[in-house]
Amino acid sequence: MIKNILIPERLGNYYIFQKRIVGFDIDKTHVTATQVYLKGKAIVIERCLDEILDTGNELTYEEKVTKAIKNIINSLDKFDEVYTSISSLNVIFKSLRLPFVKYEKIKSIINYEVEPLLPFAANQALIDFIITKEIPAENSSEVMVAAVQENTVQEHVKMFTDAGISPTKVVVDLLALYSFYKNIPEYENTLSSVVLIDVGFNLTRLSFINNGQIVFVRTFPKGIFSQAKDLAKIYSITQNEAAEMIMRYGYQKEEDSKYKQAIDSVASSFWSDIRFTIQSFISKLPDNLEISKVLILGQGAKIVGITEFVGNFLSVDCQLFRTASLTNNPNVQIKNSLTIPSSNIISLATVFPSVIMDKFNLYKFSENLESERLIVKQLVIAFFCIIIIITMLFVNNYIKIGKLKAEIESSEQEAIEKLKKAKFKISETENTLDEAITSATTQIEEKKKYFGFIGKDRFSFLRNLLALKDAIDIEGTGIKVSKLTISQPDESIVLSAEVRDFDALNKLTRDIRARKDSFSHVKPVSDKKFEMKIELAKKV
Repeated sequence: MIKNILIPERLGNYYIFQKRIVGFDIDKTHVTATQVYLKGKAIVIERCLDEILDTGNELTYEEKVTKAIKNIINSLDKFDEVYTSISSLNVIFKSLRLPFVKYEKIKSIINYEVEPLLPFAANQALIDFIITKEIPAENSSEVMVAAVQENTVQEHVKMFTDAGISPTKVVVDLLALYSFYKNIPEYENTLSSVVLIDVGFNLTRLSFINNGQIVFVRTFPKGIFSQAKDLAKIYSITQNEAAEMIMRYGYQKEEDSKYKQAIDSVASSFWSDIRFTIQSFISKLPDNLEISKVLILGQGAKIVGITEFVGNFLSVDCQLFRTASLTNNPNVQIKNSLTIPSSNIISLATVFPSVIMDKFNLYKFSENLESERLIVKQLVIAFFCIIIIITMLFVNNYIKIGKLKAEIESSEQEAIEKLKKAKFKISETENTLDEAITSATTQIEEKKKYFGFIGKDRFSFLRNLLALKDAIDIEGTGIKVSKLTISQPDESIVLSAEVRDFDALNKLTRDIRARKDSFSHVKPVSDKKFEMKIELAKKV
């Protein structure tokens, strides 16, 4: 309940609350998903799933994807969020250099910078960016901007909502791949020129990275099936049968000269377009840079002999995109020694935490909706907090009032008991302090009347009794009075009592002697239980 409301979900790259996210990558024939668990600084890669779309004609493409998503969901653990990547084929990319280094400043002006460059209206576009290079000395940054028509994203998201889930983040496949590449220990410090090529059945995605910075991207609407189409013509078989041959035999089958010749021709035609694109990228860079490495991933990485063929064809070192070094990062774990298939790299890249892609999200509706929900939750929580605080104050005051009332009642009873100990006759019906005081006052008045009959020139014994009462510290001495005798002839009072100890006896003697205006002499006593004669001061 308190996550992201009272306490943030995370601080930097530290997740205060555990979180499970699923990343999806969708193409024409497959839906792949990778499940990642985040807690603290730990990143645990838990599951990699690949669902092949139905090949029948009963369902539309969107319905097939929705069905595949549902099947994947049923195989997942309980998750918190869904991230998905859209194909870069539908995205407009622009590289810009801006005189700012702060993300928020760039975000505030990026739409105005990109608007004139778009082939569609800006109000129909969803735009976001990643910072590919910061130049603090010049107070500037280089950014890669991605713009896509809003309806493209909505159509993509609808396939998920039809499956019963709603993505919270939509990224671009090649930008996510670049971000993931920068997080792999084996590649993160590579400064030479590297080309990432994701070969799919229908699409081939290409990223050109120079000096650790993504500079060019390109997506081709062709892949394994386009090669299979050409191979099918040679063998007079169906395209699907030809695709199966490619996936089974790959680019190698030396013992079958016909196949070897056919696949060399088909593959050379396909990779010629890739080579031309790479050469065009190189021509746009200064100093005639050369590629140091090509990394292959996707479904094409399963083709036997692809790295050897591409390496020879492009005259460059070619390898499969490797993720094994991820575990060199102490924060990254792979559950149950899971093998990460090449076909799942994009879905893993989509969900893998990264500073580069942390704030990138083309699904602005999700951000706004989440923000609105958060505000509503915060208001509701604030309301309940106020109610709880008011209730606690009320309960606290009620308890304090109850304690105060009990204390007052206790004090009243204590005062009544003291009046009783002072030989005032307090009846059981007089159970309040006011009633007891009234009764005691009445008794005093009666005594006054009695002493009044003694004569005007006689000493006021009542005044001296009150003075004696005031002089005695009942609690300090622990005195227990058993008898009080007033001797009128010699004008004295005999106090028969018992005190706690000898210190209390000395204190009592001192306190009475201190009242010189009322008592002229106190006869010393030496026992805790005593009869003390107190001579009264003469009235002037």
